Amino acid sequence: MTGDDAASLTTLLRDYGGLWVITRTLRGFTAQRRPRPIPPDVFTAATVAALRELLEHGYDTGKLAELIRDFGGKWEIERLDPGSAWVAVSRDGNLTRLITAGDLRSLCGKLSAESDGVGAMESSADAAAPA
Repeated sequence: MTGDDAASLTTLLRDYGGLWVITRTLRGFTAQRRPRPIPPDVFTAATVAALRELLEHGYDTGKLAELIRDFGGKWEIERLDPGSAWVAVSRDGNLTRLITAGDLRSLCGKLSAESDGVGAMESSADAAAPA
């Protein structure tokens, strides 16, 4: 590597090294995108006892109870592994639907959108059916 190449590589690493893993290979140079960091979980509670419950479970048990109350009749909701994604599965005969989300709030939004979309399709099908 010449001095110019070394200086250029140093500049490249300074400018893009935070987002890319840049390495030298036999054929030249490669750049691979660094994985994006996962945003940290933030729990907020009115009391120490409530915060303790959040920390013990790693998620808001009240939010999970709301989801099960609202969607448990049609969807099975569970966490794949501690610290990983939440999944909701709906089985209707041979049709299986799957929704994943990183947290309970996102899962709630996706399930709400899904139920709104299904409800709208059913309503339009009922309106179009001959009387």
